[in-house]
Amino acid sequence: MAHWLLPLPSPTLRMQPPSSALPAGAPGGARRVAPLEAFSRTEKIIALSRVLLATATLLVVIVDPHQPSFSPNLAYAILTAYALYSAVVFALVRGEYVRQEPAPFRTAITGPPHIGPYSAAADVIWVTLISMFTERGTSPFFLLHVFVISSVSMRWGLRATLTVTIILALSYPAALLASQWVSAEALTIRRAHLVRPIYLLVLGYLIGYPGEHERRSKRRLGLMVELPAAFRRKRPPGAGLVRVMRRALDHFEARRALLILRDPDSGRYFTWDVTRRDKPSRLALRITEADPLPLPFAAPTEGFVANELRAGTGMALCSDVLTGALTRKLISPDLAAFGDDSAQVALAAPVLIQRELRGRALITRAAGDKFTRDDLDFLLLLVGQAAAGFETVRLQGMAEEVAVFEERARIARDLHDGFIQSLAGLDLRIEACKLLLQRDPARIPHELEELHEAVARGYREVRRYLTVLRTPSRDGADLWSMLERLTAEFSVREGIRVELARSTSEVTLPATATHELAQIAREALRNAVRHGRATSAVIKLGTSPSHTYLVVRDNGTGFVDRAAAIDTDGFLAPEAAPWSIRERTAALGGSLAVWTSPGRGTEISILVPSGGQGGRQSLNRRMSA
Repeated sequence: MAHWLLPLPSPTLRMQPPSSALPAGAPGGARRVAPLEAFSRTEKIIALSRVLLATATLLVVIVDPHQPSFSPNLAYAILTAYALYSAVVFALVRGEYVRQEPAPFRTAITGPPHIGPYSAAADVIWVTLISMFTERGTSPFFLLHVFVISSVSMRWGLRATLTVTIILALSYPAALLASQWVSAEALTIRRAHLVRPIYLLVLGYLIGYPGEHERRSKRRLGLMVELPAAFRRKRPPGAGLVRVMRRALDHFEARRALLILRDPDSGRYFTWDVTRRDKPSRLALRITEADPLPLPFAAPTEGFVANELRAGTGMALCSDVLTGALTRKLISPDLAAFGDDSAQVALAAPVLIQRELRGRALITRAAGDKFTRDDLDFLLLLVGQAAAGFETVRLQGMAEEVAVFEERARIARDLHDGFIQSLAGLDLRIEACKLLLQRDPARIPHELEELHEAVARGYREVRRYLTVLRTPSRDGADLWSMLERLTAEFSVREGIRVELARSTSEVTLPATATHELAQIAREALRNAVRHGRATSAVIKLGTSPSHTYLVVRDNGTGFVDRAAAIDTDGFLAPEAAPWSIRERTAALGGSLAVWTSPGRGTEISILVPSGGQGGRQSLNRRMSA
């Protein structure tokens, strides 16, 4: 069985030395679209706005009494063509005939074709051409340019917005010069023609800055929406961790991510190192006995951002996850030596499970591209949610293993109390038949008949047991009938007189609890006959609104072989009680008390919650039958 921290359940990932790595492959390296982005309507909104703006611009130019340019017919044709182009793009986007999910600007340019970069470039060309043929008269300068800047801001944020704004600011005077060259009519350069590019630059920054904030917020929300899907019950938590690390590299546009986790069971440290210079990314996994990056300057509950990795002079802004306190500290040499070179910045967050430090997550990128306090806060949130996710999956896996072990223990108890005992009885009767062949052959038919009855009883027990296993949720309202059959069986087969004391209240328990209580009563009677040589016994069953109690008392010799484990009140030490009864009671979440006295018999008292399982309650020292 693979370790729960390994990324893959199959042996496709091999242990690598610190200097080696594994290619992640194209599917892992390629950017996956977050669920929030997959349902984004950005391109549809932009396409509809383009149609409305192109139509409105054409109408304004037509109704305005001034001529739009030195060549009015050509200007009208260009505006009409732009309106038709807008309608075609809107139809393609609305019908989802083109890829339209938003992507980072670099990915949109270098990755698979998207409608965004092409439509943005076409908008710049159209706007420049329209300005060229309308500047001499009615000019839609600001409306068209503001639309292009706003659409780029919605897609890619501040950097792309400033880039496109600079292109528009330079293309505007170029369009004027081109119109001067095309037309024989002289164009008078006014002060507005010189001021408009400056207005564009200021406007581009004002529009791009909130667009950048909106883009980052959307990407963060998309990453948080996708986070729960990374950790699933049937997938090892290590695979989810690797997936989150790759998504974090995409989000922070970083080149390296390091995740160090301590296995609480073995105490060993698992270190994932994901690097991405050029796609595909590379993944290395190391397992060490000691923490490979202890970072003594940071407290266990502190994350930090260090925009200069130089020991002795580099400072880190540390933020405490629990208190929110901010402090500045000198970084340690181990963090400075961690970087590939001295020109790096780092962002780190502690992995806390119930306020216990289990490791750290570290992200680096090239110097000059500094991390901010906002980046630190989001990484702390991301690591905290991811830690809760993989810890939940780990605990679910452990709970399933415990459930399997408990089920195996229950089956072992059933085999011990039922089938093995029946087989032992059959073996004794077969030995008796061998002796009768020599001493009294006439009694053999009678013994064989009893042997046949014993086999039939064992067969019925197996059938009942399989029925219980198949229907674990069926109510066990037939506990009384099971106890009645048990008393009749021991009275006939063992010669012990068993009395069943019934209460007036109805006992309704799950089938598993019913089976366990019946098996406890069976084991108690068997011990009374075989070890205590009892001649009579009493079984008492009762219920209250919250609990059910079972008492089995006999008149045998008691636990004479365990006299050292009996206290002054006559109660047997818990660890000295019969192991089968003890484990069955514990499985039901109940309490067990065994009173015994030499020559006076034994009384076994059990108290369980009426639901069959739950918290243990205190039990009176003795419940008289």
